[in-house]
Amino acid sequence: MSALAGWLAVAPALLLVLVPTAAGLAGTLLPAFGWLPALGHEGLSLEPWRALFATPGLGRATVLAVASGVGSTLLALLLAVAIAASLHGRPGERRLRAALPALLAVPHAAFAVGFAFLVAPSGLIARLAAPILGLERPPDLATVQDPWAISLTLGLALRETPFLLFVLFATADRPGLDHQLDAARALGRPPVPAWLEIALPQLWPQLRLPLLAVLAYGLSSVDMALVLGPTAPPPLSIVVLRAMVDPDLDRRLVGSAGALLLLATGLVLIAAGRL
Repeated sequence: MSALAGWLAVAPALLLVLVPTAAGLAGTLLPAFGWLPALGHEGLSLEPWRALFATPGLGRATVLAVASGVGSTLLALLLAVAIAASLHGRPGERRLRAALPALLAVPHAAFAVGFAFLVAPSGLIARLAAPILGLERPPDLATVQDPWAISLTLGLALRETPFLLFVLFATADRPGLDHQLDAARALGRPPVPAWLEIALPQLWPQLRLPLLAVLAYGLSSVDMALVLGPTAPPPLSIVVLRAMVDPDLDRRLVGSAGALLLLATGLVLIAAGRL
Protein backbone atom coordinates (compact mmCIF):
# COMPACT_ATOMS: atom_id res chain seq x y z
CA MET A 1 0.00 0.00 0.00
CA SER A 2 2.84 2.37 0.83
CA ALA A 3 4.45 1.64 -2.56
CA LEU A 4 1.20 2.53 -4.33
CA ALA A 5 0.96 5.73 -2.32
CA GLY A 6 4.52 6.57 -3.32
CA TRP A 7 3.76 6.05 -7.01
CA LEU A 8 0.62 8.18 -6.74
CA ALA A 9 2.66 10.94 -5.12
CA VAL A 10 5.18 11.11 -7.95
CA ALA A 11 2.73 10.40 -10.80
CA PRO A 12 1.93 14.08 -11.53
CA ALA A 13 5.63 14.93 -11.82
CA LEU A 14 6.23 11.90 -14.06
CA LEU A 15 3.35 12.84 -16.33
CA LEU A 16 4.61 16.42 -16.50
CA VAL A 17 7.91 15.11 -17.86
CA LEU A 18 6.85 12.07 -19.88
CA VAL A 19 3.88 13.49 -21.80
CA PRO A 20 5.80 16.33 -23.52
CA THR A 21 8.73 13.96 -24.09
CA ALA A 22 6.48 11.38 -25.74
CA ALA A 23 4.84 14.05 -27.89
CA GLY A 24 8.23 15.34 -29.00
CA LEU A 25 9.47 11.83 -29.76
CA ALA A 26 6.36 11.09 -31.83
CA GLY A 27 6.79 14.40 -33.67
CA THR A 28 10.30 13.26 -34.61
CA LEU A 29 9.66 9.57 -35.22
CA LEU A 30 6.78 9.93 -37.68
CA PRO A 31 8.45 12.51 -39.99
CA ALA A 32 11.60 10.39 -39.96
CA PHE A 33 9.56 7.71 -41.73
CA GLY A 34 7.91 10.08 -44.19
CA TRP A 35 4.67 10.96 -42.40
CA LEU A 36 4.12 14.72 -42.10
CA PRO A 37 0.63 15.67 -43.34
CA ALA A 38 1.26 19.40 -42.88
CA LEU A 39 3.71 19.20 -45.80
CA GLY A 40 1.67 16.75 -47.86
CA HIS A 41 3.51 13.61 -46.79
CA GLU A 42 0.78 11.19 -45.74
CA GLY A 43 2.41 7.84 -46.37
CA LEU A 44 5.18 6.01 -44.55
CA SER A 45 8.47 5.87 -46.44
CA LEU A 46 12.20 5.29 -45.97
CA GLU A 47 13.06 8.16 -48.30
CA PRO A 48 14.17 10.48 -45.43
CA TRP A 49 16.71 7.83 -44.37
CA ARG A 50 17.97 7.42 -47.93
CA ALA A 51 18.42 11.18 -48.19
CA LEU A 52 20.15 11.26 -44.81
CA PHE A 53 22.64 8.53 -45.69
CA ALA A 54 23.31 10.32 -48.97
CA THR A 55 24.39 13.44 -47.06
CA PRO A 56 28.06 14.15 -47.84
CA GLY A 57 30.34 13.56 -44.87
CA LEU A 58 27.69 11.90 -42.69
CA GLY A 59 30.06 9.17 -41.52
CA ARG A 60 32.76 11.61 -40.46
CA ALA A 61 30.13 13.85 -38.84
CA THR A 62 29.00 10.90 -36.72
CA VAL A 63 32.58 10.01 -35.79
CA LEU A 64 33.25 13.63 -34.78
CA ALA A 65 30.15 13.66 -32.58
CA VAL A 66 31.11 10.40 -30.89
CA ALA A 67 34.76 11.41 -30.45
CA SER A 68 33.96 14.82 -28.98
CA GLY A 69 31.15 13.47 -26.79
CA VAL A 70 33.07 10.51 -25.35
CA GLY A 71 36.39 12.38 -25.17
CA SER A 72 34.95 15.39 -23.38
CA THR A 73 33.05 13.17 -20.92
CA LEU A 74 36.14 11.17 -19.98
CA LEU A 75 38.29 14.31 -19.72
CA ALA A 76 35.68 16.11 -17.59
CA LEU A 77 35.48 13.08 -15.30
CA LEU A 78 39.27 12.95 -14.98
CA LEU A 79 39.50 16.68 -14.20
CA ALA A 80 36.64 16.60 -11.69
CA VAL A 81 38.02 13.58 -9.83
CA ALA A 82 41.54 15.01 -9.80
CA ILE A 83 40.35 18.37 -8.44
CA ALA A 84 38.05 16.82 -5.84
CA ALA A 85 40.75 14.40 -4.66
CA SER A 86 43.48 17.05 -4.43
CA LEU A 87 41.33 19.69 -2.69
CA HIS A 88 39.44 17.51 -0.22
CA GLY A 89 39.65 18.92 3.29
CA ARG A 90 41.67 21.96 2.20
CA PRO A 91 40.70 25.65 2.18
CA GLY A 92 40.63 25.62 -1.61
CA GLU A 93 37.70 23.21 -1.52
CA ARG A 94 35.51 25.70 0.37
CA ARG A 95 36.39 28.49 -2.05
CA LEU A 96 35.66 26.29 -5.06
CA ARG A 97 32.34 25.17 -3.60
CA ALA A 98 31.37 28.81 -3.20
CA ALA A 99 32.34 29.59 -6.80
CA LEU A 100 30.59 26.60 -8.41
CA PRO A 101 27.11 28.20 -8.69
CA ALA A 102 28.58 31.10 -10.65
CA LEU A 103 30.52 28.71 -12.90
CA LEU A 104 27.42 26.62 -13.55
CA ALA A 105 25.41 29.73 -14.44
CA VAL A 106 27.67 30.68 -17.36
CA PRO A 107 25.78 29.99 -20.64
CA HIS A 108 27.36 27.33 -22.81
CA ALA A 109 27.54 29.57 -25.88
CA ALA A 110 29.17 32.39 -23.89
CA PHE A 111 31.70 29.93 -22.48
CA ALA A 112 32.46 28.67 -25.99
CA VAL A 113 33.04 32.20 -27.30
CA GLY A 114 35.33 33.00 -24.37
CA PHE A 115 37.25 29.76 -24.86
CA ALA A 116 37.63 30.54 -28.57
CA PHE A 117 39.07 33.98 -27.79
CA LEU A 118 41.46 32.29 -25.38
CA VAL A 119 42.87 29.57 -27.68
CA ALA A 120 42.54 31.23 -31.10
CA PRO A 121 45.81 31.76 -33.04
CA SER A 122 45.58 35.46 -32.14
CA GLY A 123 43.95 34.83 -28.75
CA LEU A 124 45.10 35.63 -25.24
CA ILE A 125 47.37 32.60 -24.85
CA ALA A 126 49.16 33.34 -28.13
CA ARG A 127 49.53 37.01 -27.20
CA LEU A 128 51.04 36.15 -23.82
CA ALA A 129 53.38 33.58 -25.35
CA ALA A 130 54.46 35.74 -28.32
CA PRO A 131 57.18 37.74 -26.48
CA ILE A 132 58.60 34.57 -24.93
CA LEU A 133 58.63 32.59 -28.18
CA GLY A 134 59.62 35.54 -30.37
CA LEU A 135 56.49 35.37 -32.52
CA GLU A 136 55.70 38.38 -34.69
CA ARG A 137 52.46 37.03 -36.14
CA PRO A 138 49.85 34.47 -35.06
CA PRO A 139 50.87 30.84 -35.63
CA ASP A 140 49.32 29.09 -38.61
CA LEU A 141 47.41 26.58 -36.48
CA ALA A 142 43.73 25.65 -36.52
CA THR A 143 43.12 25.89 -32.78
CA VAL A 144 39.43 26.75 -33.17
CA GLN A 145 37.05 24.74 -35.37
CA ASP A 146 39.90 22.35 -36.11
CA PRO A 147 39.02 19.34 -38.30
CA TRP A 148 39.66 16.87 -35.43
CA ALA A 149 37.24 18.62 -33.01
CA ILE A 150 40.00 18.99 -30.41
CA SER A 151 38.94 22.50 -29.41
CA LEU A 152 35.31 21.35 -29.14
CA THR A 153 36.32 18.39 -26.96
CA LEU A 154 38.40 20.58 -24.64
CA GLY A 155 35.70 23.24 -24.45
CA LEU A 156 33.00 20.70 -23.59
CA ALA A 157 35.22 19.07 -20.97
CA LEU A 158 36.06 22.35 -19.25
CA ARG A 159 32.41 23.45 -19.33
CA GLU A 160 31.10 20.21 -17.80
CA THR A 161 33.81 19.79 -15.15
CA PRO A 162 32.07 22.21 -12.71
CA PHE A 163 28.86 20.19 -13.02
CA LEU A 164 30.60 16.93 -12.13
CA LEU A 165 32.43 18.70 -9.30
CA PHE A 166 29.09 19.92 -8.00
CA VAL A 167 27.82 16.34 -7.96
CA LEU A 168 30.99 15.04 -6.30
CA PHE A 169 30.93 17.68 -3.58
CA ALA A 170 27.21 17.13 -2.94
CA THR A 171 27.56 13.36 -2.61
CA ALA A 172 30.77 13.57 -0.57
CA ASP A 173 28.90 15.14 2.37
CA ARG A 174 27.93 11.75 3.73
CA PRO A 175 28.33 10.61 7.35
CA GLY A 176 31.48 8.69 8.12
CA LEU A 177 33.42 9.40 4.94
CA ASP A 178 35.74 11.95 6.52
CA HIS A 179 36.46 9.57 9.39
CA GLN A 180 37.38 6.83 6.93
CA LEU A 181 39.73 9.19 5.08
CA ASP A 182 41.29 10.31 8.37
CA ALA A 183 41.87 6.68 9.32
CA ALA A 184 43.49 5.96 5.94
CA ARG A 185 45.81 8.94 6.30
CA ALA A 186 46.65 7.87 9.85
CA LEU A 187 47.70 4.51 8.43
CA GLY A 188 50.12 6.23 6.08
CA ARG A 189 48.13 6.61 2.86
CA PRO A 190 48.68 9.97 1.07
CA PRO A 191 45.54 12.14 0.83
CA VAL A 192 44.92 11.80 -2.92
CA PRO A 193 45.33 7.98 -3.14
CA ALA A 194 43.22 7.64 0.01
CA TRP A 195 40.41 9.68 -1.59
CA LEU A 196 40.59 7.64 -4.80
CA GLU A 197 40.58 4.32 -2.98
CA ILE A 198 37.96 5.08 -0.32
CA ALA A 199 35.76 8.00 -1.40
CA LEU A 200 35.47 7.48 -5.15
CA PRO A 201 34.06 3.91 -5.02
CA GLN A 202 31.37 5.12 -2.61
CA LEU A 203 30.51 8.18 -4.71
CA TRP A 204 30.55 6.41 -8.07
CA PRO A 205 26.94 5.07 -7.97
CA GLN A 206 25.63 8.64 -7.56
CA LEU A 207 27.97 9.89 -10.30
CA ARG A 208 26.91 7.50 -13.05
CA LEU A 209 23.66 9.20 -14.11
CA PRO A 210 25.16 12.73 -14.15
CA LEU A 211 28.00 11.29 -16.22
CA LEU A 212 25.51 9.93 -18.74
CA ALA A 213 23.88 13.38 -18.88
CA VAL A 214 27.28 14.89 -19.67
CA LEU A 215 27.78 12.30 -22.41
CA ALA A 216 24.36 13.01 -23.91
CA TYR A 217 25.02 16.74 -23.96
CA GLY A 218 28.51 16.36 -25.43
CA LEU A 219 27.15 14.14 -28.18
CA SER A 220 24.27 16.44 -29.13
CA SER A 221 25.70 19.89 -28.33
CA VAL A 222 24.68 22.56 -30.82
CA ASP A 223 25.62 25.91 -29.26
CA MET A 224 29.22 24.98 -28.43
CA ALA A 225 29.63 22.97 -31.64
CA LEU A 226 28.64 26.01 -33.71
CA VAL A 227 31.45 28.04 -32.13
CA LEU A 228 34.20 25.47 -31.57
CA GLY A 229 33.36 22.53 -33.80
CA PRO A 230 34.68 21.78 -37.29
CA THR A 231 32.67 22.94 -40.28
CA ALA A 232 33.51 20.62 -43.17
CA PRO A 233 31.90 18.39 -42.14
CA PRO A 234 30.46 19.53 -38.82
CA PRO A 235 29.44 17.17 -36.00
CA LEU A 236 26.22 15.24 -36.46
CA SER A 237 24.20 17.63 -34.29
CA ILE A 238 24.97 20.51 -36.68
CA VAL A 239 24.04 18.34 -39.67
CA VAL A 240 20.65 17.76 -38.04
CA LEU A 241 20.27 21.45 -37.22
CA ARG A 242 21.00 22.51 -40.80
CA ALA A 243 18.42 20.08 -42.12
CA MET A 244 15.78 21.34 -39.68
CA VAL A 245 16.28 25.02 -40.57
CA ASP A 246 16.71 24.48 -44.32
CA PRO A 247 14.39 26.71 -46.42
CA ASP A 248 13.27 23.53 -48.19
CA LEU A 249 10.70 22.29 -45.65
CA ASP A 250 10.97 18.73 -46.96
CA ARG A 251 14.44 18.63 -45.43
CA ARG A 252 12.76 18.50 -42.02
CA LEU A 253 12.03 14.86 -42.66
CA VAL A 254 15.74 14.30 -43.19
CA GLY A 255 16.45 16.27 -40.02
CA SER A 256 14.05 14.05 -38.09
CA ALA A 257 15.86 10.96 -39.37
CA GLY A 258 19.16 12.55 -38.34
CA ALA A 259 17.78 13.26 -34.88
CA LEU A 260 16.83 9.60 -34.50
CA LEU A 261 20.32 8.60 -35.68
CA LEU A 262 21.77 10.90 -33.02
CA LEU A 263 19.45 9.39 -30.40
CA ALA A 264 20.41 5.86 -31.42
CA THR A 265 24.09 6.74 -31.27
CA GLY A 266 23.65 8.10 -27.76
CA LEU A 267 21.75 5.01 -26.62
CA VAL A 268 24.46 2.73 -28.01
CA LEU A 269 27.15 4.72 -26.18
CA ILE A 270 25.16 4.65 -22.94
CA ALA A 271 24.68 0.88 -23.27
CA ALA A 272 28.40 0.46 -23.93
CA GLY A 273 29.17 2.57 -20.87
CA ARG A 274 26.87 0.44 -18.74
CA LEU A 275 28.64 -2.71 -19.91
